[in-house]
Amino acid sequence: MMILKSSLPNIFAMPILIANGLFLLGKSTSVAQSLKFEIFSAFVPAPSTTRGQNIHIYSDPKTGRIAYPNGKNIIIRDLENPSKTFVYSGHTYQTTVAAFSPSGFYVASGDLMISVPTNYTTIDVNGNVRIWDTVGEDHILKSTFRPLSGPIRDLQWDSDNQRILAVGEGKERFGHVFTFDSGNSVGVIDGHSKVINGCSIRHKRPFRAATCSDDFTVVFFQGTPYKFIKTIRDHSAFVNDVKFSPDGSYFVSVGSDYKIFLYDGATGDLISQISDSKDDHKGTIYAVSWSPDSNHIMTSSADKSVKIWNVQSKTLERTIKISKNASNGPLDMQLGNVWTKNGLVSLSLSGDLNVLDLNSDSPISVYKLYSFSAL
Repeated sequence: MMILKSSLPNIFAMPILIANGLFLLGKSTSVAQSLKFEIFSAFVPAPSTTRGQNIHIYSDPKTGRIAYPNGKNIIIRDLENPSKTFVYSGHTYQTTVAAFSPSGFYVASGDLMISVPTNYTTIDVNGNVRIWDTVGEDHILKSTFRPLSGPIRDLQWDSDNQRILAVGEGKERFGHVFTFDSGNSVGVIDGHSKVINGCSIRHKRPFRAATCSDDFTVVFFQGTPYKFIKTIRDHSAFVNDVKFSPDGSYFVSVGSDYKIFLYDGATGDLISQISDSKDDHKGTIYAVSWSPDSNHIMTSSADKSVKIWNVQSKTLERTIKISKNASNGPLDMQLGNVWTKNGLVSLSLSGDLNVLDLNSDSPISVYKLYSFSAL
C-alpha cells in the first residue's frame, strides 16, 4: 500500500485497490479538478497468521524476494524496496503458502478447503494449487490443481522445475507429487496418519523427499517416482517443519518437543540431535531454514527467540531475542522464517517481519506491517 501526496488543497486519503497492490490515494472535493500525486511512503499487508500454526515463507533464489499468504492473496515482497511489492489475487479462498520455483519464473500457491452449503447438504471444496508466472506483468496462470481433499499446508518444487510436492490435510491422502504443467502423478506420499505440516525435496540427485506431521513422525521418500523408504520416530510431539540443506547433504526436522534432529540427506539416517543443554529453545519450534552455504540453520520458536546453529559442530552460535517487552504476550511468538540471499527473516504471530543479522542479539529492523487483507 502506498501513500500519495496530492498537489491540490482539500484532499484526504482513502484506501482503494489499484492494479496489483493497495494504495492510499487523495480524494478531491471537486471531481472536475485534475489531480497530481506524489508517493512519499509505502505500506504492505502483513502475513496472515494463526496462533499454533506455522507459516512457511519462501524466497526467490535469484532476487531474494519473499512470498507469503495474506487473506485470499499472495504477497510477493521486496524487503529492500516495498514499492516493488506485487499482490497476486487469483485465489478464491484463504491462501496458506506460496513457493518460488528454483528458476524463479513460477510460483506455486495453495489455499484452504471450504464447505459450500447447498439446498440439502454441504459440499467440501478441495484446497487448490495454482501455478503462475512471476516474469510478465500479467502473472499469467499456468495451471491449477486440487491434489488433496483438504487445505494445502506446504509446497515444494524439485530442482528440475518440473514437479511439485503438496502436503496438508485430506481424507484418502495427506500429500501428493505431480507435474506442474499436466498434473500427472509422479509418486505416492504415504506413511502418515495425520495432517502433514511441512515437506522438503532434496535438490540433488538421487532425489529424496521428507515430510513431517502431527503424528510425531518424519517420513523419508526416494524419487522419482517418489515412494516410501521409512518412517522416522525421533520426535515425541508434533513435527512442524523439515528442510533439506541446499547442497543436499543433510535434512533437519523441528517440533513441538523443542527438539532439532539432523539426518543424512541421502539415506535418512539420524546423525545427531542439535542441542545446547544450557540454552535450548523453551517452546515449540515452528520453523527452520538453512544458510545458503549449508553450514548453519536458523530456528524460530514460540519462546520468542530465533537461534542460529552451526551444523558442523552441532553447537549454538547466537540467540536473537525478538522482543523484551513482556506486555506483547504471545504476539512475539515466532511462527516462520526464511534465510534469503539478502539476509535472515523471522515472522511473529503479530505479522511483524523481523530482519536479523548474525552479529546482533536483536532484530536489526522490524517491518511492522498492516494486518488487513489486500481484498
